[in-house]
Amino acid sequence: MEALHVNPEIKSLTNPSSPGPNVRSVGLLRRRSISFELSISLVLLVFLVEGVLLTLIYHRQADYLYRQLQLKADEYAVNLSETLAVPIWDLDDEQIRRIGDGFVRNDIVTSILIRDIDGNVYYEFSRDTSENPISREVPIVYIGKPIGQVRFALSLDAYRQDLTWLRNTAILLMGVSLVVIVIATGVVLRVLMRKPLAILRQGMDQVARGDYDYRFDEVHHDELADIARRFSKMAEEIREREQSLQKEVAERKRAEDKSRQSEARTLAILDAIPDTMFQFDRDGRFVDLRGESENLAASLDQCIGRKIEHVMPGHISRVFRKQLARTFETRGVMVFEYDLLIEDVIRYYECRLVAVSDDLALGMVRNISEQVTATVEKKRLLDQLQRAQKMEAIGMLAGGVAHDLNNVLSGLVSYPELILMDLPEESPLKKPIRTIQRSGERAANIVQDLLTLARRGVTVAEVLNLNQVIREYLKSPEYNNLRNHHPDFQLETDLADDLLDISGSPVHLSKTVMNLISNAAEATMHAGRIRIETENRYIDSPIKGYDDIEEGDYVVLTVTDNGIGISHEDIDRIFEPFYTKKVMGRSGTGLGMAVVWGTVKDHRGYIDIQSAPEHGTTATIYLPSTKELRMQTRAPEIFDNLIGDGERILVVDDVKEQCEIATGMLTRLGYDVASVSSGEAAVEHVRQQRVDLLVLDMIMDPGIDGLETYQRIINIHPGQRAVITSGFSESHRVHEARRLGAGIYVKKPYRLETIAKAVRDVLNRDSEG
Repeated sequence: MEALHVNPEIKSLTNPSSPGPNVRSVGLLRRRSISFELSISLVLLVFLVEGVLLTLIYHRQADYLYRQLQLKADEYAVNLSETLAVPIWDLDDEQIRRIGDGFVRNDIVTSILIRDIDGNVYYEFSRDTSENPISREVPIVYIGKPIGQVRFALSLDAYRQDLTWLRNTAILLMGVSLVVIVIATGVVLRVLMRKPLAILRQGMDQVARGDYDYRFDEVHHDELADIARRFSKMAEEIREREQSLQKEVAERKRAEDKSRQSEARTLAILDAIPDTMFQFDRDGRFVDLRGESENLAASLDQCIGRKIEHVMPGHISRVFRKQLARTFETRGVMVFEYDLLIEDVIRYYECRLVAVSDDLALGMVRNISEQVTATVEKKRLLDQLQRAQKMEAIGMLAGGVAHDLNNVLSGLVSYPELILMDLPEESPLKKPIRTIQRSGERAANIVQDLLTLARRGVTVAEVLNLNQVIREYLKSPEYNNLRNHHPDFQLETDLADDLLDISGSPVHLSKTVMNLISNAAEATMHAGRIRIETENRYIDSPIKGYDDIEEGDYVVLTVTDNGIGISHEDIDRIFEPFYTKKVMGRSGTGLGMAVVWGTVKDHRGYIDIQSAPEHGTTATIYLPSTKELRMQTRAPEIFDNLIGDGERILVVDDVKEQCEIATGMLTRLGYDVASVSSGEAAVEHVRQQRVDLLVLDMIMDPGIDGLETYQRIINIHPGQRAVITSGFSESHRVHEARRLGAGIYVKKPYRLETIAKAVRDVLNRDSEG
């Protein structure tokens, strides 16, 4: 019998305050069907009675089958005892076996054991079976005397199969009877209830479709007639209320359209804003959230209804709490910034909070990571630029001073060597003169450091292997001297066997290695450790650090110590000239790391320093690798091979002392030497008299410099041979002179062997050519 249905439209009209279709659908789901409940009740009652009866029959039949199996086992026992008596008495094994085989042909027999009174087994059989079989054990008697024993077991499988068939039959009967009962109940209820209710429902449908004048004339049952009268009265009331509701609905629709348009505009504006917007109540609980919730370190579901402390990290939630309290107190806009670690990346945010009522605050969070990163990057680049400008300015100053000092030091380096050649072996003046010479050489080394600082110090560029430079330094007197002053540190090396070659100056690179190891040794305390590593490394994307390392193949030198480390304040100044924590003049000049910086830059390399107080320091140098082939090292030349044969040489230098030194050295070497003090005088001298070689200073003030002098001379005598000298390091004007045909470049101050080799090499090379 179907339930009494009411059209949803009518129900909504009867209840103007109805909240909507969702609530109506819930009401419909809660209605109950009389015909359905009657049908279920009848079916359950009959089904219950039938189930009890079938259960009783099932259990009674099961007991009967089990008793029948027990009787069969007893019958088998008696038959076996009587049948086996004579064969066992006669000891007829064949007969016993036939009796046993015949017995086990029965499928319900699972095992049998036949033996005599002494325990001798005549026949035994067993098959796998279920648990708890029915077993019997009886004696075998002949003429009143026990002569043996038989034991057998019967399987319960057949019994269980009968029970299964019985149970399935009962279930089938219950299913069939259930179908019959349902059909019969439906037919009865249809005749008695559904037809009158269907007439009533049709009338209600007419009213629901707007036919408020409909009369329920076909309803004759008293119970349903009363319902029809009440429904007709309700239809009249609905007609009246519908007219008033139509006006109200029209007004509400216009208001809803305006509200919907306003909400759409507001949502469009909010969606266009890239910020995260949220609302707090006075207790610090998230009320609403819109936008990217990752700006709050939690998802939307994790925020709504939860307090700040449950969503944000502790230190950030305290800031939010403080600013929230202030905005509720002052009703002003609170602006603050914070950062979050999200997926191992630090992101920066700006938050604005304002109280919009006594219990509600509006917040807006904006991701400012790009702006912060750009600001930090700008500051880093400005710092790098300032460092470079500072080093450039100091380098220019150092380069100018070094040039003048080189001219002054020429006498201290060159004259002692000439004097020593003239003194007898037993002369007491040899020792102080050698001391003067060594002092001059040390001063020249300091000047060379200044030139390196000016980034004009790489006078020789050759293909070399950094591992060889390191190994040669570790065998040098300088390293032995360092060991004598710092005997306690432990040195570890890990040099790559397949290290690529680089193009550079072995002298400058050796000094770089020396300075790094010396600084590490002085930083390590008792029993410190220093580790030197080299490796090949390909940089596939630029690395930002103390220096910005560009993409390419590099040879990487790493020097690590476990010493006292460098503070954050000092690490930005370690490459400044004369900046040192040591006692100036006793353990260093303050130029060591500045020379390292200058050398690395001259080799187009990069340097990075990682350090912290009490955690040691790691200095990493990146030098570009080269694919050029290394030249074989020549054996040391015998000094006798450097003696001249009267070749005419013209020394050109604006410093009188330098002219005298060069003239003295070359004269002693067997050359015919003349000297002039300016470029103009050199041009005039060559115009008057040809020379075999020029020893030409590159910088001469006032007047024309070495390059212009050489250009004028080769216009007079093309192919004129020359050796270039200068107190500065090799410059682009030196390169230009060498491109025009000048030979070797020699840096002042030079020793006798140095100028001798340079002059001899140029003369020999040109003569061979």
